[in-house]
Amino acid sequence: MGAKKASNKNATIQDVADKAEVSISTVSHVLNNTRHVEIDRRERVLAAIEELGYKPNLLARGLRGAGSKTIGLIISDIREEFFAHLTKSIESVASKRGFMVILCDAEEDPEKEARYIEVLINRGVDGIILAPVDRGKPGFLPGKVGVPIVLVDRRIDGSSLDYVGIENALSAAEATRHLARVGRRRIGFICHETSISTMADRVAGFRLAMAELGLGVDPEVLVLDSRDSGEDEKLRGWLGQQPGVDAVICGNANLCFTLLSALEELGLSVPKDIAIVSFDDHECFRFLRVPITAIIQPTELMGQTALEVLLSRIEGQGAEPGSAIALPARLIVRESCGSARKEVAMTGTSGSWLPQRVGLP
Repeated sequence: MGAKKASNKNATIQDVADKAEVSISTVSHVLNNTRHVEIDRRERVLAAIEELGYKPNLLARGLRGAGSKTIGLIISDIREEFFAHLTKSIESVASKRGFMVILCDAEEDPEKEARYIEVLINRGVDGIILAPVDRGKPGFLPGKVGVPIVLVDRRIDGSSLDYVGIENALSAAEATRHLARVGRRRIGFICHETSISTMADRVAGFRLAMAELGLGVDPEVLVLDSRDSGEDEKLRGWLGQQPGVDAVICGNANLCFTLLSALEELGLSVPKDIAIVSFDDHECFRFLRVPITAIIQPTELMGQTALEVLLSRIEGQGAEPGSAIALPARLIVRESCGSARKEVAMTGTSGSWLPQRVGLP
């Protein structure tokens, strides 16, 4: 018998595709047994895999019809508590369904995101859950990936990929209306890059509500770079230039903590001088000296739903690609708005956590 060929750890799925003279998606289908591949092409792929020593263990599992039983999860910033909870919910359900999860942190970098997608495909994952870093210019071509992708929390404009998230514009509009109901009139909004769909939608909802309430057609919005260490200084400068602002909506919990630090340095108090509403209820918000009013996303359900949609795609089930599932968020009113505690449902579902399928603009 001839010597067994040593595995080439540097071989990629592209190498296999080039060797077999087929597409990357064809190699993926052979590896994961997700679609019928003609015998001659299948044999060329198998021969190329053997010659290159490409992922023999994943191949063996795929040929048994079980796929790799692995999914990829690419989040945009692991520092955010929201993504930590989202990751936990996805991993927990995936484990119960017999799948392992490979976690990748794109750090809001489209090039890093694209590299992770390539790495995951090379590892033979059955599918990918992705929180994209850019709503308009993804660092990959969705139609060329060869495995199912489900977007979570963030969407890509014009994409035909499945999406699971919340009604961000509606939530921001309701937060704005709440501040107006408690007497705030000069309301500002701070966010990270509007190239991110969640931030763009939240700003749009805020602007729409301000216009409807007659509080200004060009309200104050501060856009900060999430990768810039000078956020605190820029926020203090912005507050100094807006002496009349009496309320601020924060695009996420990290921005809320930055705002609280800036207000303390400027000698401004909450809610006497400035009322606050924040997206993403941080576990510390209710324990602060002045508990923070927050928009709570159904993070656990969001993760579970995204995984179920992905598994349906892996199994060849489900409707046509491009379905959008909007889950209801809740506004938890605390003392940071100067009003009594209460809970407000924001989707007309009486607080129900059942998913709603909606169309995206």
